[in-house]
Amino acid sequence: MYRVLIVDDEPIISSGIHSFIDWEKEGMSAEEDCANGEEALAALETSPFDILITDIKMPLLNGIELVRQALARYPSLKVILISNYSDFEYVKEGLKLGAVDYLLKLTLNRDDLLAVLKRCISMLEEERRKDDEQVRFREDALYRTRKSVEQEIKRVIAQEQLSLSSAAWAPAWLEKRYICAYLMLDGAEEWANNHGYLNLLMLLEDLQESFYAELSEGAAMPVSENGIFLLFPDPDGEEENLLQQWKRTAEAQWGISISAGFVIEQGAGRILDGFFCSREACQRRFFEGKGGLYRARGSEEAGERTLTEPEGKRDWTPFYEIIRNGDPISIAADFAYEQWKSGEQTPEQVKHEACRLVSLICERHEGAGPLLPERLDLLRQAETLEQLQSELVILLEEIVKPVIPDLTNSGYSGQLIIKALNYITEHYTDNLTLQSVADIIHLNKSYFSLLFKKQTGRNFIDYLIELRIREAKRLLAQSESRIYDVAGAAGFKDVKYFSKMFKKTTGFTPVEYRDKHRPSGPPCS
Repeated sequence: MYRVLIVDDEPIISSGIHSFIDWEKEGMSAEEDCANGEEALAALETSPFDILITDIKMPLLNGIELVRQALARYPSLKVILISNYSDFEYVKEGLKLGAVDYLLKLTLNRDDLLAVLKRCISMLEEERRKDDEQVRFREDALYRTRKSVEQEIKRVIAQEQLSLSSAAWAPAWLEKRYICAYLMLDGAEEWANNHGYLNLLMLLEDLQESFYAELSEGAAMPVSENGIFLLFPDPDGEEENLLQQWKRTAEAQWGISISAGFVIEQGAGRILDGFFCSREACQRRFFEGKGGLYRARGSEEAGERTLTEPEGKRDWTPFYEIIRNGDPISIAADFAYEQWKSGEQTPEQVKHEACRLVSLICERHEGAGPLLPERLDLLRQAETLEQLQSELVILLEEIVKPVIPDLTNSGYSGQLIIKALNYITEHYTDNLTLQSVADIIHLNKSYFSLLFKKQTGRNFIDYLIELRIREAKRLLAQSESRIYDVAGAAGFKDVKYFSKMFKKTTGFTPVEYRDKHRPSGPPCS
């Protein structure tokens, strides 16, 4: 809809112009009139107009002066002059200033006015088409330049070197201060599961386009299935704020969380260092949490770029003892967390070590089934140390949970004992007795006792106590329940007997055990 401003100090002329044209049908609107040039300039300043129809002779500010000032301020404005025969000299001056045409008041009619208005619209459309073409041309040229720069940067990263002779492609801003930023989409695996990997790739492309729309200079390129590498000028040292602002806008627009690491570099020869430093800074999300903006600490941030086996550098004996003693798996996972939280290793090294620990426990633990590679993938996919710790607990609990002991005979008697063991495992916190379990498998109590020991290598009561002590350890380490309540929940009806048996089995009283494994918790009795 093209907006038309009518300026004439004679209301009858303004009314006539309004009545001549079906404005809406012709794609125009003429909702505002002015009586002189001063009112017209004020109206032009208030809101944009495309076409100005103005009388020449008016009080305060005449039409010629209005045209001169209006076109100086709004060069794209199209002007139609309304004049009398005696105004011809003024008409010539108005046409020189840039008016499209003039119409005589005495012969003014609908067809002539509409023809000039349509000519004005054609001129506006042609100018806008040319402006759009120029904008597209500039955008295409900028796009091609940016894509060319992207390819060269990718080549530098892939080859891990920058040939000085081939650095002619580098734009001028790369020779000054610039920011290297490595961005990782948090929860990318879950996002892909919910939306598909194709949509994940499209999301990275959307982030790239968003970056280009926000910054007139710079380069952005996806470098992994969930990562983007950005470079952009930092002439005033304020680009960190711009990065933070763009990150927040993108997170809000797409409902995502982004972790970002960045470093300030200067000169095209520092691109590779900037890439590795910003990537290592971004990986601090593994230790410090997702969604942060992490600045590289210095040249040492790039660190070791290849995975090294930390075997022998760390003493994992306490970890294995916790597992062997039947202590809660969470305690072993807490021990591992304390070894890793310093950040001395890269996230990949930590995850590699976690996989090795789980594999070794699986090999050593009697009765554990085969460890599927998919289960270790859960450790490798952990984005934070807390997530890795949680997955480690789940995996180890599956491996070292109470298992059916190896039996000496897998025949009929062995099947009876397996049935009994399964029942004990499910009900060991209940008031089980040798007789009650023997009744379950329909055997004489004495015969069941002999058969149980022959098949498992231990007697019924010792096996039952072992399961109950294991549950008591878990409750003591993971809850603030009173010792009396822990005893009952683990299947011990007498707290004194429980405390005595616990001390005999573990070497600690229940209170000492809790203090050892929950030092930050309040004392319980």
